[in-house]
Amino acid sequence: MSIGSIVRTVLGPRGFRVVGRLYREVFVDLGEVARAVATAIPDGVHILDVGGGDGEPLNYLLDRLQASTVTMIDLSPAIGGFLEEKHRSRVEIRGGMSLRQYVDGIFVGGPHRRPDVLLVSDVMHHIPADGRAAFYHEIGRLFDRCPNLTVIIKDLEPGHWRTTLGRFCDRYITGDRNVRMISRGELVTGITQSLGALDSFETFLHQEDAPNYALVFRKHQLAGQ
Repeated sequence: MSIGSIVRTVLGPRGFRVVGRLYREVFVDLGEVARAVATAIPDGVHILDVGGGDGEPLNYLLDRLQASTVTMIDLSPAIGGFLEEKHRSRVEIRGGMSLRQYVDGIFVGGPHRRPDVLLVSDVMHHIPADGRAAFYHEIGRLFDRCPNLTVIIKDLEPGHWRTTLGRFCDRYITGDRNVRMISRGELVTGITQSLGALDSFETFLHQEDAPNYALVFRKHQLAGQ
């Protein structure tokens, strides 16, 4: 059992949420993340939130995008515990589901809703380096079905004290020993090598809350399309 699991058990849901908020504030300003993401997409979209976790970051985003809806997926079966009640009617929670499983559901005409936006927040550094190409491949498959998709990937730039501390905490508090941070340049190179040329740009997040960054990717649209 990880240290984080022990703390969660000892504190209970309410106490753990208070501690969790204080813990997150060391590493990221969730309000700035939400503001950066919201400037990259219009309101009224459907968002596929990969690795949604406890749902706390999503609260900030849905406060800004009040006409948008979300499907939250995560490999963990227990997710969305911190999602605020006022947002729950706009969020479909699918725990124990990978991006590959979700995309498979779209391909076979299942009930999975096609998203306008794919949000991947603090997930990439948990994917082993030799597994990232497979993850990019699933993004490519999603593009095949949703050509107007906007992909937003939020993570932390290596070389900053908060990144180093976060890597230590991921390994020894949350128990993920496979953590490997990914730079903005490495991310752009990896995703374009896998999917070909994409339109991409960086939001203001790194300027306002380094080492956090958020990159936006879209398929290149020819004039007149």
